[in-house]
Amino acid sequence: MCDEQTVHETLATCPGLGSITLCPCGTVSLHVGGISVRMELSAYMQVAKMCHIAMLSLDNQVRTMAQAVHNASAVTH
Repeated sequence: MCDEQTVHETLATCPGLGSITLCPCGTVSLHVGGISVRMELSAYMQVAKMCHIAMLSLDNQVRTMAQAVHNASAVTH
């Protein structure tokens, strides 16, 4: 990893949440609130894949819950 003075490229930002930056040495930093996680590019790619899989799982769970609520309200009305 480079020192604190090294200029990092901002890859993505979300106001009020954080950002993802890339150091010239190849280290990716994930900044969320007051927490920063620095990792090698390959580790970041695995984290991104893991988050994507979790997002798909959550989407399926939300759809299932919404359908259950819809079915329950159809029965009571």
